[in-house]
Amino acid sequence: MSYNMPNKITEPIKINSYSFGEIEIQPDNIFYFENGLLGFESLNNFVLISDDEIAPFKWLMAIEDPGIMLPIVSPFFIDEEYHIGKYLDLERYVLFSVVTFNDGNGNVTANLRAPIILCSDDLTGEQIIIVSDAYSVNHIISSKK
Repeated sequence: MSYNMPNKITEPIKINSYSFGEIEIQPDNIFYFENGLLGFESLNNFVLISDDEIAPFKWLMAIEDPGIMLPIVSPFFIDEEYHIGKYLDLERYVLFSVVTFNDGNGNVTANLRAPIILCSDDLTGEQIIIVSDAYSVNHIISSKK
């Protein structure tokens, strides 16, 4: 089921998720992406979900379409020297990389070239593209042996 909510959500909302069932989400847990995410430009409201079963990974779930759940991980978990090319106050901003648990070859990969940036101050988010060959869109975290 899809919802059409192009604006920032300011009231508690209940959604049904295949993975988590019915959950109530408070507005102070919803990140607003003015331009959506790459490939999901029409989705603007996302919630960050922690799941102990897949730690250190988390889920970024679209409120407008709860079937869209992206596995994400801190790029610093993969590369302690990770840098997006500009200064970010890491007290305000949290970086994540989208993960693919099976890239078709059995590998777990992360997109280090297009990080997601969440701002804890105003609950906004954006995805940027790093214009550099320093990072890959499919950096292998774990390979099938």
